[in-house]
Amino acid sequence: MSNRSEILTEYREANEQLDELKQIESQQVAPCHGEAVTIEPKYGEQMKELSTKCDYLNMILEAMDASED
Repeated sequence: MSNRSEILTEYREANEQLDELKQIESQQVAPCHGEAVTIEPKYGEQMKELSTKCDYLNMILEAMDASED
């Protein structure tokens, strides 16, 4: 198992990637038929994987914090 610093770095990198994909997705939203908006995610699977990874890494970090108490 990696040390806390490595896990925290990996978590931050994954979270930054997820934020970037969310921003790209939100910029690609285009109105159609007047007021309606159609959202067709291009990065949905990648975002799901990154979100799962962030959740997992966060769980490890929380467990490390709890074990230090």
